[in-house]
Amino acid sequence: MKFTKIPETTFQNIQLNAGILLDGFTPATGVIGNILGATTGGFQFSDDPEFQDYGEDVDNCPKNMKELKKLNARTVAMTGNFVTVTPDIAKLLSGAADIDALDDTHIIPRNDILQSDFQDIWWVGDYSDVNTGDNAGFVAIHLMNALNTTGFKIQSSDKGKGQLSFNFQGHYTMEDQDKVPYEVYVKQGSGSVTPSIYLNKHSVTIAAEGTTTLLATTVPDDAVVTWTSASNTIASVSDGVITAGENAGNTIIKAAITVDGVTYDDTCTVIVTAS
Repeated sequence: MKFTKIPETTFQNIQLNAGILLDGFTPATGVIGNILGATTGGFQFSDDPEFQDYGEDVDNCPKNMKELKKLNARTVAMTGNFVTVTPDIAKLLSGAADIDALDDTHIIPRNDILQSDFQDIWWVGDYSDVNTGDNAGFVAIHLMNALNTTGFKIQSSDKGKGQLSFNFQGHYTMEDQDKVPYEVYVKQGSGSVTPSIYLNKHSVTIAAEGTTTLLATTVPDDAVVTWTSASNTIASVSDGVITAGENAGNTIIKAAITVDGVTYDDTCTVIVTAS
């Protein structure tokens, strides 16, 4: 039976259970943010790339020539169903909406979209044979600039729970137009802690002579963080506080720790615009 075996590491590489939907997650530490709500039926994430074949109408050129293939964009979405509803969930599902400042039980939909309507969403699921404790394994999907694009929908049932469907679609941003609006983390559980450092932002835009602050999460949590800038004339950094120079430009801020002689780092792209 040469070809009927399964890998010996199979149970170490299986994603388990439905997972949870969060407003934040730190992959370096496994620390979760707020759970958005209780769900049913699990989740489905999809990445639908849009390809263009520039050779399909060229004489004597076979279709799907790899040198003439272009990936134009990706449509990424997280779908599922909530079984709980709160004013925050209702606002989130309405896409473009506000909670009444005078009555926090009143959700008011809008016809215009604000930048504040977009938010990052995380799905995190159990992974591997070590899936409990501080060093539990996980599969995590970070959906960026998410917006529910199917509107507020609720399906009630006789003697059953109401279900509120969602379709959170990730969106590109003009600030970083080549960045695909999702990323995936896959980490096996372990009995030991791996040193790491993780920044709360990986791209920021500030005006000339303005400031902003980065936060670094480290493992171990008492590690000393060293901050450096690739160009201090564009933007300098001290203890995570970034100060932009007088002129527009881009630079990279690096935060690093050294544990047992090994250096670990994370970076953030800083875009300085004219004031």
